[in-house]
Amino acid sequence: MTLSKSGRKLASLAILLSTSVITPAFATDVKIAMNGTDDPVTNAEAAFVHGFADALEGTDFKAVVFPSDTLGSEKERFDATAQGLIEIDLATVSTGVGMSPLLKGVLLPFLFKDSDEFDAVIAKSDLLEEMNKPLLENGVRLAGFNYIGVGIGIHNSQHAVTKMADLKGLRLRALNPEQLEYEEALGASGTIIAWSEVANAIQVGIADGYLNPPNSSLRTGHTAFLVHFTPANISPSTRAVFVANDWYETLSADEKAQIDKALDAGFAANRAWLADWSTKVMARMTEAGVTISQLEPGEREKMVEATAPTWKTIMAPDALQKYLDALKTVNN
Repeated sequence: MTLSKSGRKLASLAILLSTSVITPAFATDVKIAMNGTDDPVTNAEAAFVHGFADALEGTDFKAVVFPSDTLGSEKERFDATAQGLIEIDLATVSTGVGMSPLLKGVLLPFLFKDSDEFDAVIAKSDLLEEMNKPLLENGVRLAGFNYIGVGIGIHNSQHAVTKMADLKGLRLRALNPEQLEYEEALGASGTIIAWSEVANAIQVGIADGYLNPPNSSLRTGHTAFLVHFTPANISPSTRAVFVANDWYETLSADEKAQIDKALDAGFAANRAWLADWSTKVMARMTEAGVTISQLEPGEREKMVEATAPTWKTIMAPDALQKYLDALKTVNN
């Protein structure tokens, strides 16, 4: 049988990572894979990693970090986590959607007012448990969500966006068909582009910008050509923390408690990073030469109204209702 390119990569990854369990000397390593740099000053996910790693000091485990897609693409890392080759994967939420469609609700535009409301919904509902049901059956445990910055806004290279009508004529990069659908509902056009190709696509005019938290352009240097940003709080800038469930279930009760405590410490470090970052990110954008344009009064409400119909096409009605019910519980 001839393996596909992806299959060959996964087989090579299995050989590489299997060395971590050949001898007892490596038995306590907890591999953490991520797509960003291991810099807790500029990278919120790295803040999670260091909070997690610090909490493991003096326990039976040691965190080993593999940054910058060292262990493969988003899909490859997710597959490796499902197979128990990677213990913890810091991933895009969309990576798990095919296995757990309920995750789509996390990505819906304008469903949540802000990150605090999102955290409250996850803490006070059974949504996380429901998301996990199909994931656990396939070897993956969703431990929770990180943030990579403040709420998602509008980056573009052309002009200030202060009202929904300003989006007409802009071509925005889309992560997936769901994001493309609500970009078009906002009046923009869109095109699906892999993140690795975004910079070139914008510089040659294939796209005019994207929807992301502000630190995305700061971290990548895209501020050199994305010179306009509008804070629109489209959705919280969430990413998922996936754990290899087959590995987790082999742990003793004490070992699980150590890992659970470290995960909690990682999430706390991520939230602390976010709280600090939110006080200075706009100044950083301005220093980088980006013009910050606030939405005019009532314009965000127009965006909510325009994109709300996409919720029903992106998600199954019963799944969407679970989120709406959870929001009612939190806000009542």
